Amino acid sequence: MAGPIEALGDFIVAHRQWAAPTFGLLALGESIAGLGIIIPATPILFLMGTLLGSGKLDVAPVLAWAIPGAVAGYWLSWFVGLRLGHRIYHGRALKRHRRGVARARLFFRRWGGPALILGRYALGPFQSMLPLVAGVARMDARRFNAWNLASGVTWVIVCLTPGYLTAKGLWAAGVDPRVERWMTAGLAVLSVGLVVAAFAGLGWRAWRERNA
Repeated sequence: MAGPIEALGDFIVAHRQWAAPTFGLLALGESIAGLGIIIPATPILFLMGTLLGSGKLDVAPVLAWAIPGAVAGYWLSWFVGLRLGHRIYHGRALKRHRRGVARARLFFRRWGGPALILGRYALGPFQSMLPLVAGVARMDARRFNAWNLASGVTWVIVCLTPGYLTAKGLWAAGVDPRVERWMTAGLAVLSVGLVVAAFAGLGWRAWRERNA
């Protein structure tokens, strides 16, 4: 898997002028209920951290696009849930993802606003379902916007930081660029795996407590 990620990194650097806007759109799409199932912005964000740390991309444009994209995507999902209410759960769009919707509803009921932060690090339909569930639950706009902004900022920064710091350390140590590329790509794969494992453990614990 490190090979394709390395190739993707090379492609991003070759088209760096479009990197930040494109990732902003990816962050937007991954945060929208339904689209988040097929858009893998989280793994790409880890990769972006390595490119920022190695100086191949600028930090400010990436943050300026990624954070608003993530926040806007969650807001759109919340707004749809608020407007359509419970009937959205029975629509054709979510018919194939009833289990993910049920898990998101249970998770939101348990954690409330913090679920919007914790859920950012999940892959698959669960992540993008949480703001939709918040809307259906009639979470008020002021409270939702506060948690949404906090979740968007922390998600982007937390995902960028491991790759950024590792790339900075490898560059400072004078590691061969070819070795650096493979190590940073491997880190991206490992980081995503750790996040998924941690979230799976959290979900399993909540499920066991629920069914104890």
